[in-house]
Amino acid sequence: MFSFDLMFQPLKRYFDFQGRSRRSEYWLFYLFQLVVSLSLSLLQGVGGLVAGLVAGINFIFALGILIPSIAVGVRRFHDTNRTGLWLLFYPAVMIVSLILTLVFARDAVAQMGQNFQNLDPSSLESGDPQANLAVYSAMAPIALYVLLPTWLASLVTLWFHVQDGTPNANRFGADPKGRGVTESVVSTF
Repeated sequence: MFSFDLMFQPLKRYFDFQGRSRRSEYWLFYLFQLVVSLSLSLLQGVGGLVAGLVAGINFIFALGILIPSIAVGVRRFHDTNRTGLWLLFYPAVMIVSLILTLVFARDAVAQMGQNFQNLDPSSLESGDPQANLAVYSAMAPIALYVLLPTWLASLVTLWFHVQDGTPNANRFGADPKGRGVTESVVSTF
């Protein structure tokens, strides 16, 4: 169900990290961000003076929606009866896997650096398939040890965001859909 009220609700609750947010509020706000960012990127593609101005506007927009994006993400986790600290799961997995790669796969990282030093920049610019394959081969340790775990972590957080919220009140507040109110009234009779 599309609702402009739900789409802009995170902006109305700018610094509100308490309570719950329903799926439609979270995803409509995400759609709003996507549409504005894509529109600004298209305008930036025009080039010239407009590109610089639009890049500045895009940066200001990104900074402006940072706090409400984090807040609605926390409230979305609350709706599924999870702590808002789950928002840190994805970056924590990325940082830990990067550190573990640097510590335990030093040889692979050193080999990656050596492979990059051996690449000829002109062959990359010309689109040489062998040079492109060498770049992909050089990046394999990072892709395997860092990108794969962070991708899996993003799937976990995505799964939590697409789940329906817990019916009735939970430890973070009342159900934003209002479920459970009629059941409690009926149960008193």
